[in-house]
Amino acid sequence: MLSSSHCYPAVPVSDQSADMSGPVAHVAVWIALKRLDLNDDRVIALREVHIPRGTKMATVKQIVAYSFRLDVAQVTFKIRNSEGFLIPLNGRIPVNTKQMPYVLEVTRYFQHVNAKSRDIAITVISRSFKSRLQSIVRRIERLEELLPQIKQKQKEKMVKEVEQLNQKLIFLHKRMQMAESYCWEGMFKRAPLW
Repeated sequence: MLSSSHCYPAVPVSDQSADMSGPVAHVAVWIALKRLDLNDDRVIALREVHIPRGTKMATVKQIVAYSFRLDVAQVTFKIRNSEGFLIPLNGRIPVNTKQMPYVLEVTRYFQHVNAKSRDIAITVISRSFKSRLQSIVRRIERLEELLPQIKQKQKEKMVKEVEQLNQKLIFLHKRMQMAESYCWEGMFKRAPLW
């Protein structure tokens, strides 16, 4: 299914380089199409595409997409020279021949990007949380083991404090009884020492 086409959309004046006067110079390049986005590694089309010199990359991309009837919304273009090296897709693309065409690889966004496994970070976090959880569980188990002893110690402490309070109350009660037995007779029993 090899064919050639000389069609390209009109190039806006703002995309042409300012130093060119008169008619815009075009360069004819041969481009072979590979649809990697469709999981097809074969060259399915060969076309001659006319690219105005000095145009911006976006306009060149539109011209190439129009020539091969491609929708640029969901794909990205990679263009390679005959040696397989990536070259920029712009208005300064060098001339080539039909026998040594550029290869246009159409790919989906992030098609060739393999996501790195992020399990390591999650594993580290998981281990950290697991160790903290185990530490808390051990502390709770230790408290549960000590709970009867804690209750016993608390009871003993309360009994001791109640005994001390009872002793203080008995002491105060005695003092109050002693104070009640005294009455004021209006004079000192002993002479003051002043």
